[in-house]
Amino acid sequence: MPTALLVSCAMYRYGTARMPAALKAAGFRVFVICPKNSLLEFCDQIDGRHCFSPELAADDLTVIAARAAAQFRADIVIGCEESAVRMLGLAGRLQERVKADSADARNLRFVQAWCSDDPWEEKRSRCVEMAAAAGIRTPRQVAVDPHRTAAADLAALGEPLLLKYDGSSAGRGVFFASSAAQAMAMAASRPVESPALQAVAQEFVRGRAASVSFCALGGKMLEGFAYTVLRHEPPPFGPASVIELTPHPGLIDMARRMVEVTGYSGFGGIDAILPDDGSPPVFLEFNARPTQTTHLGKLAGSDLCRAMACALAGAPYDAVLGRTSGRQVALFPSEWARDPNSPYLTSAHHDVPWTECRLTAAIMTVTPQLHGGRAVTPSAAQATAHP
Repeated sequence: MPTALLVSCAMYRYGTARMPAALKAAGFRVFVICPKNSLLEFCDQIDGRHCFSPELAADDLTVIAARAAAQFRADIVIGCEESAVRMLGLAGRLQERVKADSADARNLRFVQAWCSDDPWEEKRSRCVEMAAAAGIRTPRQVAVDPHRTAAADLAALGEPLLLKYDGSSAGRGVFFASSAAQAMAMAASRPVESPALQAVAQEFVRGRAASVSFCALGGKMLEGFAYTVLRHEPPPFGPASVIELTPHPGLIDMARRMVEVTGYSGFGGIDAILPDDGSPPVFLEFNARPTQTTHLGKLAGSDLCRAMACALAGAPYDAVLGRTSGRQVALFPSEWARDPNSPYLTSAHHDVPWTECRLTAAIMTVTPQLHGGRAVTPSAAQATAHP
């Protein structure tokens, strides 16, 4: 039985909270490192956990994760969100502080094998360039420096266009601009959170948003499924709230090639656009961590967690790779929060974790749109979710 160590730095990431049950159903032992009072604390399908306080330094948390991986004899370390991946990526640098033949050094090397110090989500623009160099179709883009770039430099991108920032997630770093001049004005007025994070102006491709969720080992995609996005929360660039599982060989092949280009191991996803003119899909982003749909693999007919369990155990697995039906899924609680009267809540599969009552109650408590209130404190969520 393989062992998974989930490491989370987020309080209320819904997709993260759904991972333990999916891993457990696939045959994993599941151990968790997470913040105190986060949603992961309410998951029933966990064999052990370590909860840390927000004051804990990132270096210390990385060492704790490395030691936990050794203690639990983990076969895989999973950074659940961008912040966790970034934190675990410190493992390479921290090895310089300990003896090369020490236990801590060995433990840090194991973590580094799963979470490199090259955080892809902080280098989205570079990832697009890598995809283009590999022959994958990508949107045209131009790096933007508010002090040096002129609106004329963006002319080749056409109008409208998008302004994107590296290091962003959940659509928060993507802005629609009707013209090159507006894009430059937006770039000039936005506070620079980190000078190292690149801004790019990108061609706007009209079409349907689509994604692939996958698992991979050593640069080889083990399993994956594709879907198109029917609703976003928040619109227009936020995470999906309703999806349609779609057999799309072009998307699956794009994901397979990106896994090879990056040499990736773990759970991940790509985002793309299916152009309105019917031309091949356009690559947008590579997500080097589980996406909010990873746990849906069994429903999609492509069980990502099972494929990874078999690969780590050296057991056979017959990959499906996207041969799924056109089933629609309303993601919980996103679609309910977007529109409590949404027809998708009854016409589609509503992905509520009915078998995990504590988790369901906790999610509803911390999602203000579901009860007309404001966001509650972790202690209030705990009081509501615990019997």
